Amino acid sequence: MVSKTNKPKVGVALQIPRNSLALLMIAQVVVILPLAAHITLWIVAVCLMCGYWRTQVHRGRWDYPAGWIKTLFVIASILGIALSGYRTFSLEAATSLLVLAFALKLVEMKSRRDAYLVIFLSYFLVATAFLFDQSMATAAYELIAVIVVTAAMVGMNQLHAQVRPLSSFWIASGLVLQALPLTLVMFLLFPRVAPLWSVPLPSSAKTGISDRLTPGDIASLTQSDELAFRVVFDGNVPAQRDLYWRGLVYSNFLRGTWSIAQPLQPIQIEPSNAASVTPNQVLSYEVFLEPTQSNWLYALDTPVQYGSRMDLLADYRLVSKEPVLSVTRYALRSDTNFRADLSLPPYIRARETTLPPNDNPRLRDYAKQLREQAGSAEKMIAMMLEQIRNQQFTYTLSPTTLSRTNSIDEFWFDSRRGFCTHYAGAMVFALRSADIPARMIGGYQGGEVNPVTGHIVVRQYQAHSWVEAWLPEKGWTRFDPTGAVAPERVESGLNAALSAEDRAVLSFLSNARMGSDNFIGDILQWTDSLEHRWNLWVVGYDTTTQLSVLTELLGEVTPNRIGIALLVGGGVSLSLVAIALFWRRRPLQQHKVERLFQIFCVKMARQGLQRGGDETPVAYIARLAVLAQVDTNAMQAVLQQQLYDPEAHFSFRDAQWLRQELRKLRFRLAFTTTGTAS
Repeated sequence: MVSKTNKPKVGVALQIPRNSLALLMIAQVVVILPLAAHITLWIVAVCLMCGYWRTQVHRGRWDYPAGWIKTLFVIASILGIALSGYRTFSLEAATSLLVLAFALKLVEMKSRRDAYLVIFLSYFLVATAFLFDQSMATAAYELIAVIVVTAAMVGMNQLHAQVRPLSSFWIASGLVLQALPLTLVMFLLFPRVAPLWSVPLPSSAKTGISDRLTPGDIASLTQSDELAFRVVFDGNVPAQRDLYWRGLVYSNFLRGTWSIAQPLQPIQIEPSNAASVTPNQVLSYEVFLEPTQSNWLYALDTPVQYGSRMDLLADYRLVSKEPVLSVTRYALRSDTNFRADLSLPPYIRARETTLPPNDNPRLRDYAKQLREQAGSAEKMIAMMLEQIRNQQFTYTLSPTTLSRTNSIDEFWFDSRRGFCTHYAGAMVFALRSADIPARMIGGYQGGEVNPVTGHIVVRQYQAHSWVEAWLPEKGWTRFDPTGAVAPERVESGLNAALSAEDRAVLSFLSNARMGSDNFIGDILQWTDSLEHRWNLWVVGYDTTTQLSVLTELLGEVTPNRIGIALLVGGGVSLSLVAIALFWRRRPLQQHKVERLFQIFCVKMARQGLQRGGDETPVAYIARLAVLAQVDTNAMQAVLQQQLYDPEAHFSFRDAQWLRQELRKLRFRLAFTTTGTAS
């Protein structure tokens, strides 16, 4: 496959050293690996094919691709991305195109100029990975990737015969380490400014609660131990039974599936209601929400203070004005005793009492009879909870599969085995059948306190649903039928409510996180505390946090003070690098015998008995011994052993003896006629 017409016409000085080429290919693998989860498999296959082609070119078995082949590759790549189902101008599509360009450039790489272009593309791909994930593990991996890419660049600046991969890695590690102090200064002090353009962020689906909920969905979600969010309270952490993290409001029901309705208009909490609360009723906390690709947020009832980039809708659902595409930090104050909608608007009443016709007829009849028997909405709810508590209802992660029609009838009257969504959905349907406004709420219940940092960790297996019913003079009131069938779920968490059969369904990590006093659980809590600190001080280091830090460091934050801080911080960081460089170039500490012998040589030179340039220490001492007419065999043996045997032991007593013998020889030569005459 080698042709004479397509051979690269570059000199040796411009060619890529063999070891540098190997480092470049290693760097390609390291850089593309974290992006492989966000691109299609055929792109990964193309990258492997390009690496194999470049290896064959290096071995002389294949040739560089001709111009028409490269053109065909480019056209095929663009068409492949267009047909891969990516959304137009999405981050995944742009990343796929960049990875393909990176791989194809490796195939045609001939000279050092091409290699430097591949290196710069590698740095860009490292930065691209942070658009998908900003976790501490990703940062550590990408730091290693930067070192590998820098090692390839170091190899490009070494002679062909001197490119040593291990040495290049050490040099690259030193360069990256020297850059860290200045990086830290710039991160802390450089002002956060709004971007000049927007970047399309990931569009792939994330694990979490959906805007459509079918009984059994949350039961499946509990098998995931992925993080939902972390919470830091300003003060004591509320009890487990009070941690209802409200997120979605399911108002529509059709063919066994609950879904959210059209968003209502934003509202403002009346100042009189917000001001009438006591300090004990108001909870202040910060939430660190993981990416959800949606705009709903999670909060305790009822948010009375929130950020300007959020809205509280008329159904008291907190939403963000932009989708949550990365770890999002927001501060809230919630009034736990706030009474919502004491006077219910007619359009909300109509929305929260609507049911599909002819569905679940048995439950409709049951609800109407129970309403007549109870006499009031509150009494009817109490009777339903009592029935759940006393009859043969079972709380399980493995409920019976229900049909799409009359599913609630099947659950309530036949199977009686279900998860939180089954019980909440049945109660909402029954209340609406009795013309009582009710809706199902989706979110999370509870949370694990990390003993290391004291923050709350909420995971997907703590997903939960409950009921909100409107009662006269009380407004929207929370009822949790799960608390009737499995009270330990609400009081102590999911761990206390699961049977041995349910535990077998969970993953190993989920069981380890739920367990107590186990070694693996302690390690997981420790790593979670590190990740929380990373989110707190790195990922969550936004304009507000930076202003707080700068105010603490500088007092009044002004452009002049920030400029001076940048100059001082930059100067200190560069000084540290300079000190480190000079320290590495300091003279190495000499062996004590070598130092004694050099001092002796200097003093003898003053007496006119210089040591010859080609004279070994033993030969020099032997010549002086002849002049002084003394026996120096013992001293010669010590010098020979100490100067040329790295394992020789040299004690303080040996040093005293050698110093005395050298002094005796010098004095003897000073008073010897031959020595003086020389």
